[in-house]
Amino acid sequence: MSKTITTGWIRDKINGITVSRIACSSKNYAPCSSRTVSFLAVHYTGNAKDTATGNGNYFKNNSAGASAHLFVDDSHIVQSVRLKDRAWHVGANSYKHKTCRNTNSIGIEMCTSGGYKVSAKTKQNAAQLCAYLCRMLGISANQVDTYVLRHWDVTGKNCPAQMAGKENTEWAAFKAEVKSILNGKPNASTGAPVSAASFKVQVSISNLNIRKGPGTNYARTGKKTGKGVFTITQTKSGTGSKAGWGKLKSGEGWISLDYAKRI
Repeated sequence: MSKTITTGWIRDKINGITVSRIACSSKNYAPCSSRTVSFLAVHYTGNAKDTATGNGNYFKNNSAGASAHLFVDDSHIVQSVRLKDRAWHVGANSYKHKTCRNTNSIGIEMCTSGGYKVSAKTKQNAAQLCAYLCRMLGISANQVDTYVLRHWDVTGKNCPAQMAGKENTEWAAFKAEVKSILNGKPNASTGAPVSAASFKVQVSISNLNIRKGPGTNYARTGKKTGKGVFTITQTKSGTGSKAGWGKLKSGEGWISLDYAKRI
């Protein structure tokens, strides 16, 4: 799967957000007349707290020897490098991935809202951006696992830190949201996208609360999971859980995936 990109700047709104343009310094990327793109590479900025606009301005005004095409935060999307140009975001001396490189990928940086963490809202905006770019490249929902990658998948770098490593449930939830957006399957009550794919998780604590909705702002059902293996049928970002929330197949409610390991 690949597509030749000749376009520069995104002009559409994504998740209701107008994409701002803050052009990167020419010292931080390689200009191209066109390039063939297959992959999306998702990063986090690695700062304690920052914004899309702040990052855009930094790479505009400094010679960093690195770049990304897009920066995302809770309420903004900033494009720094044109899509047809080669950003320097997954360069390395050695690679885990056989084929994903700067030349054939688009780099997306998620900003941090505090404590070096990416917020649920930023992840939602990033998932919408990924889905938009997937449609542009012709990546279907069933191809997301192959072509939407983390920096960790490409080079082994611990990035995005909270979503790195094998069987990371937060990364699984993020990809599930991208797939659900591509499948056009909204949550019936909120209109927000949820995952269409089910998977099993191992819960190792006995007192994990079940809630009526995906977030600590929803009431507890009064039940707890206990230890064991459970099937998750939907995932969604929400308050109080870094890894997101999973809906139990039993229909009893939602659990925080912070305490569940995908198996």
